[in-house]
Amino acid sequence: MPDLERNEKELSFGRRLARLGAAWRRQVDHDLRDYGLTEATWRPVLYLGLLPPPVRQTDLVRALEIEAPSVARLLDVLERRDLVFRSPDREDKRSKLVSLTEKGEWTARQVRHAVEAVSSRLLHGISTPELLACYSVFERIEANLCGRPAPHARGPGQP
Repeated sequence: MPDLERNEKELSFGRRLARLGAAWRRQVDHDLRDYGLTEATWRPVLYLGLLPPPVRQTDLVRALEIEAPSVARLLDVLERRDLVFRSPDREDKRSKLVSLTEKGEWTARQVRHAVEAVSSRLLHGISTPELLACYSVFERIEANLCGRPAPHARGPGQP
């Protein structure tokens, strides 16, 4: 790829990636609207359904990559909707443990189904090798963000 074309692609890559991520989340929001969930509420429910329970509130903050006060407010909302409950952490008195209620577990399954359905629709026509190549690129970008060596990084001049 000529340098000019690569520079143009590099400049637009982040915007396009952000736009695709936002569009992906809007699709999940659309599929979950009948459940009264928005991105703000379905993401914590999804993570709580994926992580082994109970989840430390601080671990949920890290997983969601949003500020602790925002997660606390979201958990307040989810608690009022009887989707989660918080309990003291006996090992760390400063921390709370978060678990899904029975209703929350059912909701987490609906969220997971919606996320899987959106993924299936949006990845339609993408071959396995294409998906694996894209995933590899994402891993390398994430490694660059974190300042660590990329998995399967190749040295200069190596294919």
